[in-house]
Amino acid sequence: MIYRRTILIPTLLFQFAISIPLTAGADSRCDDAKRMAATIPVKVDGDVARQTEERILDACPDGAAGYFVQGLRAERGGRHDEAIRNFREALRLEPAFPHAQGNLGLALLEKGSHDDAVVELTRAISSDPAPRYHHGLARIFGERKLYSLALYHYAEAAQGIPSDPVIPTELAGLYREMGKQGDAEKQYRKALNLSPSHEGARLGLASLYTAEGKTNRAIEELKQAQIANPGNKEINLLLAEAYEKKGDRQAADYESLLAGKQRGVLSDERLRRGDELMRAKEYARAAEEFKTALKEKPDWPEALSKLADAQTAAGLDDEAIATNKELIRLKIGGGDTHYNLGVLYERKGLIDEAVVEYKQAIHTSPDNGDARRRLADIYTLRGSYTQAIEQYRELLKKGESNPLLHLKLARALLSAKNPKEAIASYQEAIRIDPDNLEARRELATLYRKSNQNDEAEKQYREILRIKKDDPEARNVLTALYVKSKKYDELITLLKEGVELAPNDPASHYKLGLIYEFKKDYNAAEERYKKAVELKGDHAKSLNALGRIYLKMGKIPEAKEALEAAKKADPGMEETAVLLSNIKEELSPEPSRFSKKSRKGKAAKEAKKSKSSKKKSSKKATKKASRKSSKKSPSKAKKIKKGH
Repeated sequence: MIYRRTILIPTLLFQFAISIPLTAGADSRCDDAKRMAATIPVKVDGDVARQTEERILDACPDGAAGYFVQGLRAERGGRHDEAIRNFREALRLEPAFPHAQGNLGLALLEKGSHDDAVVELTRAISSDPAPRYHHGLARIFGERKLYSLALYHYAEAAQGIPSDPVIPTELAGLYREMGKQGDAEKQYRKALNLSPSHEGARLGLASLYTAEGKTNRAIEELKQAQIANPGNKEINLLLAEAYEKKGDRQAADYESLLAGKQRGVLSDERLRRGDELMRAKEYARAAEEFKTALKEKPDWPEALSKLADAQTAAGLDDEAIATNKELIRLKIGGGDTHYNLGVLYERKGLIDEAVVEYKQAIHTSPDNGDARRRLADIYTLRGSYTQAIEQYRELLKKGESNPLLHLKLARALLSAKNPKEAIASYQEAIRIDPDNLEARRELATLYRKSNQNDEAEKQYREILRIKKDDPEARNVLTALYVKSKKYDELITLLKEGVELAPNDPASHYKLGLIYEFKKDYNAAEERYKKAVELKGDHAKSLNALGRIYLKMGKIPEAKEALEAAKKADPGMEETAVLLSNIKEELSPEPSRFSKKSRKGKAAKEAKKSKSSKKKSSKKATKKASRKSSKKSPSKAKKIKKGH
């Protein structure tokens, strides 16, 4: 790999690069410049490197190699936006330029554009698996807690740059996040073997020992870090904290003074640091800072309250419960502390204890709406509807007129078998929030159960105003229109259904049924045909086509449609009846008669007129239709049932 060779023998490569003759022709000169660009080390900034870069810029100032060099210089100067622009221009001119791709990914990483950085770095390592590109991906995946990917890329980076202490130090931090403290310690030690004065590894190891309660070993590491960097006041503060934990107040005072902090100010510093960690959402670490502050100033109300909040946010429920109890003992926080304790109990499933704390919170602070809401919800879940109703009404009295409260009150009233007041609460929820689908749907259902179908229809129409494609509202409204024989409204509703789902054969079929019911056979035929066009084996539509063709006297068409329906669904009873009747009327089987009856029949047949022969087909159609109607539901019922 080029990168590894540049790490091992940069000077030889520079000499080689300078010795490359730049051949004639702009394209050749840019190709040579691009090859030289691949030899430039990342962190070397000497005369030879500058000479190489100048040669590249002279040879190909407006080419990919020239923009690449400008990007490198901007990157070294911390001008990430400028670096990104130059690397992108280099790639525009020369897409197959992995060094520009990788450096673009690293610049994007430094700028915080991690998603774009992953794309560019991944593309780069497919052509040039340079260790620093792997290192960049490892950092990103580590921050995103994609541990397996991060470990893989750290391993690749360490293999390519075995002497860099930064990689094992970062890898140790990753192991700590994964809960592998032993592996973390090994990586910190590996970093220190590579560079005994590496401050990051020393401080990381000290932090690890502090978290494990190995205070003496933490102090040893901090002292070593202090020897390497005696002016670092952060190390003095860490030593002061370690001595504080050890109980050595004198040493803690001395280190605090070296850090520029007077005795008593150290706790304020811990509080400030804890606040910063809370803002960064590092709640467990914030809790440790607040604990340390409390060691110097026990029963400090502000630190104790913040400790409870940090423990709660970090999910340290048992510790948070203990801290909140201590706050209650010290009479700090009042109703809010009882409420917080109730939340913790509820989170642990200790509902009885939570109820006690919420009641105490309300007793101490009657305006604590959150405590009332949680208490009311618990009563509802337990089936104590009278108590739930009481709490919801108290909340509404205090001006918390929000639609969700009215909705919850309506549900509690309905469960308490008080539908009249429930309707009033649903109506109030809708008045405040006219587009509240939940409230309208539940109110419509309640109206239907109370046989107030006109009111139910209004609510379902409003639901469709809010959400046109609501299938439940459409189906129920269809049933209500059928029941109340509002066929014009039903046709309008079904037409809307066809417009919303023009490729749904069932929508066309339903509209066809109501047209057939109103004896508009041409319109019905059009709908049924459309359904069959969309789905060739739509048995119900084929059967319906056969049925209306019989009514229209189109016997051959009826037979063809019914045969197709039978093929699509052999078990459809109405199809079998219609086909059977057509066959009976058009091809009757000969009956057995006595001689006397044959003579009588012959005499009667002789008297038949020509006009009666013409009517036989029509009579067969009517008879078949009558027989089938006896064995099949009415069209209105089919629509109502969703057929």
